[in-house]
Amino acid sequence: MALMFDITPDEIAQLDDVDLRTLVGRLCEAELANLGLSASAVTYGGDQRAADGGLDVRVTLTAGTILDGFIPRPSTGFQVKAEDMPRRKIAAEMRPNGLLRPVIGDLAGEGGAYIIVTSKGSVADLPLRERRDAMRNGLRDLDSPDRLLVEFYDRNRLASWVRRHPGLVTWVKEKVGRALTGWR
Repeated sequence: MALMFDITPDEIAQLDDVDLRTLVGRLCEAELANLGLSASAVTYGGDQRAADGGLDVRVTLTAGTILDGFIPRPSTGFQVKAEDMPRRKIAAEMRPNGLLRPVIGDLAGEGGAYIIVTSKGSVADLPLRERRDAMRNGLRDLDSPDRLLVEFYDRNRLASWVRRHPGLVTWVKEKVGRALTGWR
């Protein structure tokens, strides 16, 4: 039974932009529900091509809310990409035209977290550190860059997160054409 509800990084990689963003939003809702918190703290949606200011999914909880795991801070923003995000793309994403996105500065001011999620990348320890370093370097002109937690979730970490929520395993499998017959 456990293998039936497994999800692989390759299945995550098959999701398109819209489904990937929806998945991250639903994962955030499920995490909050498991903690007895309201899913209304999660916002996402709209046209995937519309200007979003640099965030695709946002979690906004009361300051001081105790969290741990995939949503590390009460104010957490996710930038979701259905592409690989090496160092050079991270810099361009966080600092279009060389300027830090205002929403990232806002998250820093709130002592929040900024997380880039990619469905195509799969990174080992050294490339993960390099991506985190690129993200920290993007904060160089903030007064207090240490207030912002930066993190990078590749398709492996995203699959691990999905495995914690069997209902979302079935949703992903359906989206990639591998639906579990008789399960919803």
